Amino acid sequence: MTCEPKISSVGIAAAMHKPEAVRWARQFARKLAELGVAVRLAGALQEHCQGDYGFGDEQYLAESDLVIVLGGDGSLLLMARSAAPLGTPVLGLDVGSFGFLSQDDPQYAFENLEQLHSGHYRLEERLMLQATVQDSTGRVKAQENALNDAVVSCHDGRRVVSLEAFIDEDCIGDFRADGLIVATPTGSTGYSLSAGGPIVSPQVSCMTLTAICPHTLGFRPLVIPAESQVRITVPKGGKRPGAIFLTIDGQQQHEVGELDSVIVTRAPYTVKLARMQSKSYVANLVDKLMSGLRQ
Repeated sequence: MTCEPKISSVGIAAAMHKPEAVRWARQFARKLAELGVAVRLAGALQEHCQGDYGFGDEQYLAESDLVIVLGGDGSLLLMARSAAPLGTPVLGLDVGSFGFLSQDDPQYAFENLEQLHSGHYRLEERLMLQATVQDSTGRVKAQENALNDAVVSCHDGRRVVSLEAFIDEDCIGDFRADGLIVATPTGSTGYSLSAGGPIVSPQVSCMTLTAICPHTLGFRPLVIPAESQVRITVPKGGKRPGAIFLTIDGQQQHEVGELDSVIVTRAPYTVKLARMQSKSYVANLVDKLMSGLRQ
């Protein structure tokens, strides 16, 4: 296990709708404090954790050497978008139902907190996306970062829309599909995979472009360099059965109007995922997504 700098301050966040995650948050806070670590908790935990802790939704991120997230992959995705610009590593502990990103076990982490405190963990840097909504004059209407994917689709994701897609200055074509997914290697095992996209190792520096249920046999998912720019435009007079949205990591949405464009590029920062257990990406992939292949 790689030896990283010793940890002197830890932030803790939890999926508040999961009692087990809140219970673990209390235990981690108590034990870390006993080890002499400065503990800072997300504001939502204040009424659940009694002790000499710091609280606050912004401060605890900026002032922590590492943030522990107790929940599922959704909780980690939410935290990653806030922690990445600050450079704060995130340790996701699986208190969810699947735990592909949040792959470390909370019981193991709790029993080995002394090792975490002394810097015995490893960091994985994961590429992130920056997605910008612009109108036809170039005015920025919204901008977000994403760890998994940026999706342009109808409001419910189940109706055919017309979209134009470009990679750098090259037009790919006009699409009639339920939407388009631009994914990172991390996000290649999420929505993109369900739509027929490729699985890409997070060690590969690239993006993928996948159409959701395209009304054509002529398009296949694309793997493109991470330095590329993907532009998705809502054409004038195209099929629009309802509002079209940019959806970030399945969690945040921004409306995309007629002639608006969604521009997706590599974000200017990465997210640092902390790992305590030595399970490799391939081993985790086989265990969670390919277990049926093993005899």
